[in-house]
Amino acid sequence: MTKFSKSRLETFSDGVMAIIITIMVLDIPLPEIFGFKEIMRLLSSILIFFVSFFIVGSHWNKHHNLFDIIHDVSNKIIWRNFLFLFFLSLIPIFTKWVMQNPDEIVPIIGYDLLYLLVNISYKFIWSGIIHEKGNEDIKNEIDQMKADGKFSVLHFTIMIAFLIVIIIVLFSFPRISLILFIGFPVGSSLLNLLFENNRHTRDQRIASRQNTPNRKK
Repeated sequence: MTKFSKSRLETFSDGVMAIIITIMVLDIPLPEIFGFKEIMRLLSSILIFFVSFFIVGSHWNKHHNLFDIIHDVSNKIIWRNFLFLFFLSLIPIFTKWVMQNPDEIVPIIGYDLLYLLVNISYKFIWSGIIHEKGNEDIKNEIDQMKADGKFSVLHFTIMIAFLIVIIIVLFSFPRISLILFIGFPVGSSLLNLLFENNRHTRDQRIASRQNTPNRKK
């Protein structure tokens, strides 16, 4: 299997994510009339931008931690990474759609469905690295990723269940469902960051113990 240096892929991915954030902030509509309603609309747009910024930032962190354990990538991983970036690059469009229609439920449903697709495409990269041949030199890390997979499956199941519950609530309490839809990606991203940071801290402790020489009694 042909292998490629991961550095160019990481540089390209970082550049795409930086452009995504730049496009989103430029889409924030500035009011021409400085009334209370217009100012509140600006603040709500900034809140929506913050949600999108947080999502992109959390996926950059996950992407960095994932590629930090491997030395090179195959064509399969490259194209899976492109699929992930494709869905991630749609976030500015859906963010703008929600900003322009803050009281409509359809744009927010589309936004959250896109968020699920971003997570699915990231897991697609993750599973590809786990099952790819030629990763014997990082066997311990791969074994740990497989163990962490139980959490990932549980997390994704919870996301799907929560999304279904919100859609059910939508028909009876539309305003409450709007708040839940906006909070759904933030809560999920926070959970991802917490898990990634805990795993990174645990790996550092293990590596530190392995590198510490045994003291003679």
